[in-house]
Amino acid sequence: MAMKDLIGSAVVAAVVAAGTTFALHRMVLQREAAEVPSVLGLPGQSARALIESRGFMFVVGEERDDAKVLPGNVVAQRPLEGSRIERGQTVEVVLARSPAPVKAPALAGLALADAKQRIEAAKLAVGKITEDNSADVKAGGVISQSPAEGAETKVGTAVDLVVSKGVGQLPVPSVIGRSLAKAKEELGKAGFTVGNVRSRSDEDHTDGLILEQTPAANQSAAKGSAVDLVVNRT
Repeated sequence: MAMKDLIGSAVVAAVVAAGTTFALHRMVLQREAAEVPSVLGLPGQSARALIESRGFMFVVGEERDDAKVLPGNVVAQRPLEGSRIERGQTVEVVLARSPAPVKAPALAGLALADAKQRIEAAKLAVGKITEDNSADVKAGGVISQSPAEGAETKVGTAVDLVVSKGVGQLPVPSVIGRSLAKAKEELGKAGFTVGNVRSRSDEDHTDGLILEQTPAANQSAAKGSAVDLVVNRT
């Protein structure tokens, strides 16, 4: 073989070897492992920038209802923070979206335990619980709620409840010596109603005034119950 041909063959071999070395070096760089950063809580665009700056591919896998994270921010990622993967591989994220509004359920009359279950089933939270007397709702039952039944509200909103203590006992005011009209007024203000009204003649007292009442003054009686009266008719 001529010297010229030998030199040409050597040059070609050197070029091929250099190209092969470069290709192998490039493949090594491409397969270099790196640590996955945390993007939880970041806006989607910020998360993309961070992931791609580390040499990974950024992919949004899905959107998920989340009342605690701003819409468009990352709520989950795969692989997790600290994982080591090759550059060029994919980091998949889940973005938050605003949950659809929900309706407050009907709770009036329910036992407190049942009301709590219904609130949680509606994706709401149990709020402030207060007690009050009620002649219509038995003790332990829900008298009222806020937000009201059927009101649209955000997922996780607290529902406040007023729970019955049953019929309260109150002292009956004295209406002896009052006119019938005045007795009705005072009993109403104290939380009672007028029951049976009978007449009796008593010349020692002014006509039209109350002579007797049942229950007697200062006795305890259920709120809203009736007080019977005897009126003087001379």
